[in-house]
Amino acid sequence: MRVLSIAVLAAFTAFAEASALSERQEMVSPMAATCLAEMDGMLPSIIPPGFNFSGNTRRYYMAAEIDTWDYAPTGLDNWLGVPLNESFRAYNQGYVASKTNLGTKFDKALFKAYTDASFTQYTEQPAYAGFQGPILRAEVNDMIEIVLVNKMPDFYVSLHSMGLFYLKSSEGSLYPNGGPIAQGDVIAPGGCAVYKWLVGPASVPDAGQNSKLFSYHSYISMYQDQDAGLSGPVIVYNQGMMEEVMGTNREFVVLYSDNQEWNSFLALQNVKKYLPGFKAENLTSEYPIPGSANKSYWYPQMINTPKTNIDSTVAANFFPMNGYVFANGPPFEMCLGDSAIWYLWNSGFDQHAVHWHGHNVVNNGRLTAVVPIAGGQMATTTMTAANPGKWQMICHFTDHLAGGMEAYYTVQTNCTLPPLGKK
Repeated sequence: MRVLSIAVLAAFTAFAEASALSERQEMVSPMAATCLAEMDGMLPSIIPPGFNFSGNTRRYYMAAEIDTWDYAPTGLDNWLGVPLNESFRAYNQGYVASKTNLGTKFDKALFKAYTDASFTQYTEQPAYAGFQGPILRAEVNDMIEIVLVNKMPDFYVSLHSMGLFYLKSSEGSLYPNGGPIAQGDVIAPGGCAVYKWLVGPASVPDAGQNSKLFSYHSYISMYQDQDAGLSGPVIVYNQGMMEEVMGTNREFVVLYSDNQEWNSFLALQNVKKYLPGFKAENLTSEYPIPGSANKSYWYPQMINTPKTNIDSTVAANFFPMNGYVFANGPPFEMCLGDSAIWYLWNSGFDQHAVHWHGHNVVNNGRLTAVVPIAGGQMATTTMTAANPGKWQMICHFTDHLAGGMEAYYTVQTNCTLPPLGKK
């Protein structure tokens, strides 16, 4: 009977997984069918001066999805070494769950990448990457071609590049600019669009470096979109250097953000789902909109900017690194003597001061102990792992540090990681 039960359970589990996979594929494929034909490898009608197409088109199959996220999945304040509900810092920040506070668990809107046009299998992301969108990679003179499907049932999305060349049709920005609304300016629930970005001369790595960080984000209502989680990184390499750089360096992409969960367009959904005893209200109907002029422009932005009675006492303002507070994320790992590239970026409005205990880094050709990154800014820095141990990586603004903006990185003496190649 025990063997039969296990066999039945295994068969049921396999059936459930297959059904879920089939349902997900069936749900997505019709959405993307109209867009996949546009993934044709054809260059835009205008290219930047000095762009010499390499012939490489880097294709990405992406979706905007709702997923559950916990800023402190271990349940610990790893700075103090105590459970989160015993941490005075967590209490001060409003991170501890109660009858009137959501704590650290939320639904987030995140970019996900799939291996192919079937939209059935996610691509692999480094464990440390957290809730960042997929790491996109390309070389100078390549074209990046992305099909983005909106799998969110109620909200709009777009995709805007920070640093690469694009035409108006791939700007991913909805505003009355005197031209027609492009398909990629706003993607309604169930819709899709194709974006084409070129890595031209204006996007090359800095002198003396072979790689450089850029980013992307949704731009329907950027404030609410980014608090919800819709952003990700792009790494650009010099032509022909991607494999060598990746094979001879430890690469770490670190997002410093300030996520105001009360401001996310999912705030109302989160309260209703995780805090049903709290009387949350959608007050959007109180917006004083007297007419319908330019509705195609303002309506998606209004939907992504719902007015509620939720504030930071209910859904806190978090200061995470890659979506984790109080060193709750997987550590960044390297071995003694390794070369490391730290790709740093800031998706919020606060400035951050990135500091590593135990090591300095090279930034803009100079050794430094601190790298400042303003809102929207990206920085590419290098480090030689010369000091073994477990070290803190933090934001040196004291209020951000108190809010949990810290992580751990380790330099191993007896290396357990796959070895790097020789430069």
